[in-house]
Amino acid sequence: MIIVLAKIVAKEGMKNNIIKESKELIKKTRSEKGCVEYNLYDQLDEDNSLLFVEKWENKDCLTSHLNQVHFTKFSEAIEDYLAKELEISVYSSEPTNL
Repeated sequence: MIIVLAKIVAKEGMKNNIIKESKELIKKTRSEKGCVEYNLYDQLDEDNSLLFVEKWENKDCLTSHLNQVHFTKFSEAIEDYLAKELEISVYSSEPTNL
């Protein structure tokens, strides 16, 4: 499984614009092949920060997602709302028992 954490830092007053733009992206992404989970969270301890948490069956599914029209449209739509470049971390994981 591939896990992606993508931190977004919005310009002052722009966080709600990013949330609004993300709704269609989230809806369409969740129906993509190999998408296990795709959520956007508000980072409550950082006023202008949001965090996408994504789980994909494999790297090919993630790569396909990055080339989807709804993803590129979202990226372009939020460009002017960003205070800085996204911080993206990608991990490969295996299930384990506790």
